[in-house]
Amino acid sequence: MSTTTSAPRSRVRWKVFGFLWILVVLNYIDRAALSIALPFISKDFDLTPELQGVLLGCFFYTYLVFQIPGGVLLDKLGARKVILAAGALWGVFQALGGFASSGVALILLRLGLGAAEAPISPSSAKLNSAWLPAKERARGATFVDAASPFGAAVGGLAVTALIGVFGSWREAFVITGVLTVIISIVFYLYLRDTPEQHKAVSPSEIEYIRGEEDVADAIDDRLLPKVSDYVRSRSFWAMMFGRLGWATVWWGIISWTPTYLSEAMHFDLGALGWGTFAVYGMGVLGQLVAGYTVDKWRSATTRYNLVMKTVFGISGLGTAVAVFSLPAISNGYTAVVALGIAVFFINFGGLYWAIPAWLAPKQQVGRIGGVMNVASSGGGGLAPVVMGFAIAASAGSFAGSFVFLGISATVYLVGSLLINYERPLAHARQDRLDADRPEERATAR
Repeated sequence: MSTTTSAPRSRVRWKVFGFLWILVVLNYIDRAALSIALPFISKDFDLTPELQGVLLGCFFYTYLVFQIPGGVLLDKLGARKVILAAGALWGVFQALGGFASSGVALILLRLGLGAAEAPISPSSAKLNSAWLPAKERARGATFVDAASPFGAAVGGLAVTALIGVFGSWREAFVITGVLTVIISIVFYLYLRDTPEQHKAVSPSEIEYIRGEEDVADAIDDRLLPKVSDYVRSRSFWAMMFGRLGWATVWWGIISWTPTYLSEAMHFDLGALGWGTFAVYGMGVLGQLVAGYTVDKWRSATTRYNLVMKTVFGISGLGTAVAVFSLPAISNGYTAVVALGIAVFFINFGGLYWAIPAWLAPKQQVGRIGGVMNVASSGGGGLAPVVMGFAIAASAGSFAGSFVFLGISATVYLVGSLLINYERPLAHARQDRLDADRPEERATAR
């Protein structure tokens, strides 16, 4: 046995993902702050349901626009520099939100927040491909993505507590914004773009990470897929539509649950904090169950389609049933249970952040993660606005908006089932060259 293999193996990769987890928690606390504070903000600024929907959704307009540029920056500059710049900027925009004097000013700050946060989720996919072996990527993706429901859950308690202590929603924005800037700087000081650049990583850990390269990792640079190859891929479009359906459901629940519990179920401030904590907290459990199950199952079989389609099938079906049941519920605690079940199953969708690292070559993971997150941003921008108009049109009833979310859950289910998890997107160009122009492939090699 070699010295490298027998030497103690460090676990720096999980410390890196631990820091990233904390940053994503803050990311979602910052986002949840608006949803939790919205009943108070709408009174201060006299906002209609339609304007509330626009305020909740406007974050995603710039978030969407900056996804692909953010992914390109990640591939060019590395995650370390991009995360520092993004975290510092979004912390500043969040803190300034506490000084907003009108709904319009808050909308402008939310647009800035969306642009600043855009590279954070693709950076998770980038670090996933650089720091984890293929067999740990589902756990890595769902571990980090579990920070989103956890951040939303903790954000519910933290923001309601801060509102209770200070008597205003403004201090919550300032405190969470400043904390974000501090954590971003600390993460920058610890993070490196690859394990080889980190002094604390042992040779045996590097060997462990690089010892099981995924099929998409080792593609020849000359055969990197082009945009046209991705456009031709059914799996690529299925991934985009599945992610769009997922994001519409998740952000619809994140955006409107506090208002729904406050106005339709008449929860007071204390009950609102604990109610949102219970709902969003179920997402953490869903993420961890999905990640652990998929990694264990994938390590025992090469039938990846069976593994992924079974897990996503349960996820989509469970979400749709729970959401479609909500219009018939009139009891607040029953509503919390139904929302919690929906959040548990929809958060299996955290596995989507493993898909770019599984299906795209390392050189393009940041871009594919950014492109996929365009679909997430579209759902995030669509859900709050459509739900706001549906609520206004039905004189405050949430029934129509929940039917809309149930249809979106069905889109997520169908899209997820149409992805071919056994043939990486990275090989789209190779397949085409094999079928159409074998001589070009021979020349490339």
